[in-house]
This record gives sequence, structure tokens and C-alpha cells, in this order.
Amino acid sequence: MKSRSEQQKYYWDMIESLVDEEAFFLERWSVRMEQAGYLEHTTAKRDDCLLALSDFLAPMRQHWDKGFTAPDFSWLIRHEDDWGQRQIESARRHRMRGITADMYLGCFKTFIQSLIDVIEKMEGSYESKVQARRFIKLYGDALEVLFVRDWTRTLPDIASRKLDEANRLLTLQKCRYENILDSTSDLILVVDNGGIVTNVNKAVEAVTSDQTVLGRPVWEALSMEGQSMEDMLKYYPIGISCETSPFDNDSVYRLQITPIGNVSMASDEYMIMLTNVTAHATQREALERVVSDRTEALRKEKEHLEEMNITLRNVLQSIDKERDELLKEVSTKVNNQVIPALDRIENEEDAAIRKGYITVVRDQLTRLAPGSKATDPLLLKLTHMETRVCQFIQAGYPSKDIAGSLNISLETVQTHRKNIRRKLGLHGKSVSLYAHLKTQGVPL
Repeated sequence: MKSRSEQQKYYWDMIESLVDEEAFFLERWSVRMEQAGYLEHTTAKRDDCLLALSDFLAPMRQHWDKGFTAPDFSWLIRHEDDWGQRQIESARRHRMRGITADMYLGCFKTFIQSLIDVIEKMEGSYESKVQARRFIKLYGDALEVLFVRDWTRTLPDIASRKLDEANRLLTLQKCRYENILDSTSDLILVVDNGGIVTNVNKAVEAVTSDQTVLGRPVWEALSMEGQSMEDMLKYYPIGISCETSPFDNDSVYRLQITPIGNVSMASDEYMIMLTNVTAHATQREALERVVSDRTEALRKEKEHLEEMNITLRNVLQSIDKERDELLKEVSTKVNNQVIPALDRIENEEDAAIRKGYITVVRDQLTRLAPGSKATDPLLLKLTHMETRVCQFIQAGYPSKDIAGSLNISLETVQTHRKNIRRKLGLHGKSVSLYAHLKTQGVPL
């Protein structure tokens, strides 16, 4: 069985955890206030509610740290060490603002009940929850006694001099915030939960001077999408800025919708703020055009470069093809013309004929160089005697003299001439053999 100190530790941990349940606490307090009929009259903001929770738990934590784990009711209402002074001053301020005693005590009871709701939601044993609820109710009851005592003993003495001061401060605050809202260039509209415009600042009146905005659905007044507040929030989500042109001009506004309930728990209205961003929108459009133009220019340049690359690849392929053809042609000429000539030179004993072959080989090698002019490679096909006959023909000797010089018959010379024309590709052509041999430019 757990000791008493351990049991106290369990329920105290639950009380300490109340600060971690602020969302559920605010939800339950709103529900309890609405059930009691106080919610529509309160001006409490969310931060005010959380501050009330912190102020309520602070003296309980101080007493626990000092070892007062189970203070009794009589000790608490003696107000030792002024433990409840912050709550008393808060209650006094509310009374000075015109809140009646029964309304304040009723609101305070809904506060205590919302804390008990949070305790019920927490994980823990039944006994721990009972002790935690008892602890909260003990301090709550003690504070009620201290509130009433202060109101009956102290408040009447200061009420008369504080009331005027409070009213004056409230008036100054009201005027201050109205001046702030009216001095801003932003357009501010307040709409109820049905989307009807209930209030606007002077900036709205200046822009919509020719039409009435108050009392109209906001989607009609601002030419916005939607036929209800629910529909409109689908097009313009809360907390998300949107650009719109709600009026019949070229102005562009940044629109944002904020629930006033985020500030005041009693309000279900919305604040719509419109900030003129026409200059920014115009500049952005100009930059977008510049970017678009430059992008298009880059695209065209890229296309041009791609076309040039394709052309260059085609040229390189053509060069490679021509190089391969040239190498093939050189190889063919070397194998079919130069090497056979070298073989003949190697086997020829006559020095004059060897010299002729050497001349032909030189001419063929020179011809391999681009732009060179050389002798006909068909000359290499001639026999020794045919070459001798060509030498005489090139020198201008007639057939009769050639026959006498070579000691052969005239018919044999005519046969050699026919064979020479055939081998040189002159058969059937009107070109004379003498003229063809002279065009070679190099003596055989």
C-alpha cells in the first residue's frame, strides 16, 4: 500500500500537468461560460485566460514547495502571506469595470469547473483524481471568501475614486485603438460569423465612398468568391495571404482573414485586412516579363546552338568520310601502281628503262599529294619494247624511223602502237598518241 506522501505526489503531478492542457482547458472554459450565459458578455482574451490559470496555480505550487501539502480551509481564508493577492486584485479590477459580484463569482465557478473537466480527462487513478479535484476546489472556495471579503471591506473605499479613473482610461484606450485603425492605410473590415460587414476603418470609407459597405455581405462588398462565410473561407483560407482586386480599378490588394476569436474568446467575428500592393504587383509583373523574354532568348539561342552542333557533326562526319575515302584511294594507288612499278624497277636491267619507271613512280607519289599533276599511271602497264616505242614517239620519230632504230619491221611498230593506245585508254579516240604522251610533261 502506498504511503500518504506517495499518494499526494500522484495527484499533485496531475495538478502540475494542467499547464500542458491549455487548449482543452480553454475549450472547456468556453463551454462552461456559454452554459452559464456569460460567454457573450466577456471581453477576456486568450492570453488573459491562460494568465488566470497561471495565477491560480502559482500559490498552490508555492505552498507545495514549502511543504504545505494539505492546507486546511481556515488557514487559507486567513490569507497567510497574502497568497491570493494577485487573484484578489484581478477580481477588484473586474468589479471596477462594472462586472457585478454574482457575475464574477459565476465566471470564477465556471473556471474551477473547467479545471475539474481537465482533471477528469487525464490519465490517473480514481483516488488521484478525487484528491486533485478536492485540492482545486479547496483553493477555489477559499478565493471566493477572499473576493467577497475584499469587496465588502476594501472596495467601497476605493470605488468612488477608481471608477472615474477606470472609465477615463477605458475611454483613452478606446480612442487610442480607434485612432490607430483609422490612421493606417490598410483597409480593415469586421464581419460577423454570417459574413455581414459590421465595422470598417476610414481607409475603407475612402476607397468605397460611392457605395455602402456596412450591413452588406462581405463577398458582395469586395466582389469575392463565395455565397457564405464558409464558402469564402474555402477560397481565402484563414492565415493565408491572397492577392485580389476587389474594386473597379487597377489596384491590387493582399488580403488576409483573421478570426477575432483568436484574441477574444467571446467573439465569433472575423477581421479582414486589405493591404495595397499594386506597386509590388506591377514590379513583379515587369520582372516576370523580363525573365520570360530572357528565357525565350536563351531558348532560341539554345536552338541555334543545337542546329550549329548538328551542322558541325555533319561536317565532321563528312570530313571523316572523305578522309577514309582518301586513305582508301592512296592505299589503292600504292598497291596497284607504285608497288608494281618498284617491282619492275627491281627486275629491269636497262638503265634507261629503269629511269623511266623511276620517273613514273615519282610522278605517282607526287600525284598522291592534293593538287599535284603527274604522268598517267597506265604507262606502268606497258612492256619494255612498248615503252621504247613510246620514247621514240614522244621524241617525234615517225614509225618508219622507229622500226629502223629498233631493228624491227614497220608492221611490228604499228602493232606496238595499237597495244599502247589500248593500254592507255586511247582506243577509239581521236587523240593522237604523240599529243597524249607530250601532255605527261615528264620524259619517259
